[in-house]
Amino acid sequence: MSSNTKTILILGGSYAGVGTAHYILKHVLPSLPEKDDYRVALVSDSSHFLCRPASVRALVSEDAFPGNKRLFVPLSEAFERYASTSMTVYHGTVAKLDHLTRTVTAIPAEAGKAEIKLEYHALIIATGVSTQSPLMGLSGDHQNTIEAWTSFRKKVSTAKSIVITGGGATGVETAGELGQYLNGNVSGKPKVTINLVTKSNQLLSYLPLSLAQKAEEQLSKLGVSVIKNRVVEKVVSVDADAVNGAGQSLERLTDAVIVHLDHDQTLQADLYIPATGVSPNTSFLNGQLLDDEGYVIVHPSSLKVESAGPRVYALGHVCSSNPRAIHAIMKQVPVAGENLKRDLLAAENSNQTHDAAYRAYEPESKVTQLVVIGKKGVGMFSGWRVPSFFVWLIKGRDYWVDMTPPMWNGKAFAKAI
Repeated sequence: MSSNTKTILILGGSYAGVGTAHYILKHVLPSLPEKDDYRVALVSDSSHFLCRPASVRALVSEDAFPGNKRLFVPLSEAFERYASTSMTVYHGTVAKLDHLTRTVTAIPAEAGKAEIKLEYHALIIATGVSTQSPLMGLSGDHQNTIEAWTSFRKKVSTAKSIVITGGGATGVETAGELGQYLNGNVSGKPKVTINLVTKSNQLLSYLPLSLAQKAEEQLSKLGVSVIKNRVVEKVVSVDADAVNGAGQSLERLTDAVIVHLDHDQTLQADLYIPATGVSPNTSFLNGQLLDDEGYVIVHPSSLKVESAGPRVYALGHVCSSNPRAIHAIMKQVPVAGENLKRDLLAAENSNQTHDAAYRAYEPESKVTQLVVIGKKGVGMFSGWRVPSFFVWLIKGRDYWVDMTPPMWNGKAFAKAI
């Protein structure tokens, strides 16, 4: 590798990071006059890509998906077609980004190895978000997720009561999967008591009330009781008699708890799953790059992080653009890729005016959300309500596991925009 190699650094090994890496390798680097001067480097704290939507079903049973369904794929396999001189994957956690010196510090996943210092010519921030529960996606390396699922499955077979907090899609789908698996269609008293608690006056607050009511009816048939307009004040572990942390770490994932709601109501649970939102993975960034909620501030059209210096972009769930969804990432990746190409060409020809306009990302203004509930579901597609069988047909059969390979192998971005 030549000493003057310019690094296009990508932070994050999920949908946005992997997709952008493929787009740059396929369509950006080949278009540059000095393409051999560049390399792409990706830093990920997981060595594997995960089909994240499938987590809500995978947690209930190791038989939830047939053996030929790949929920995890090594990143080394995702990029095996590219030469090592053009693509490098670092397995580690980003500890610090200095946007003034344009350097990133990462801690290798392998114990005992020295920290990694990377200088970048261009940067893509795609570190995503973290869930409260380690059951719902990657929490560090993929082995942590596997360990969480294994631990949860052992206890779920004997659990008599489960409490889930959060009335969004994750909470509703988790309740539906557990209700389907443990209770089936209930004709009398359910085998396992499942309570879904939300602070809102309806489930799925971004959908019309009629669909929220339909979701509640479908959950009821699976033995799930919905408790609305209630706030969780504290969660106390029965065994440790300690407040907070239950259900939020591998060590306390399966604690039996007492959930204290407002108005002095309590719920006992053999298993507790917090699904009340996500946190952006931005602790390594300077606060001036973030909005009040901790998301990376991007130009809404170009997706540039304008306060971070030249050739810096952010996309996916970590950035300030809405909606934060996989289908939005599919539109963001080529826009960020083409805009980065413009920047790189302009930098190579600094004495010339580069007239190409920035590509514009146009977020969807109409709601698209499919929510699986057991073997049914509710949802909208581009603002249109869709029937229950459509939700099951498109998403419910395997939570898009079969549709995920084009994302991690790059075929979804075979053509430039």
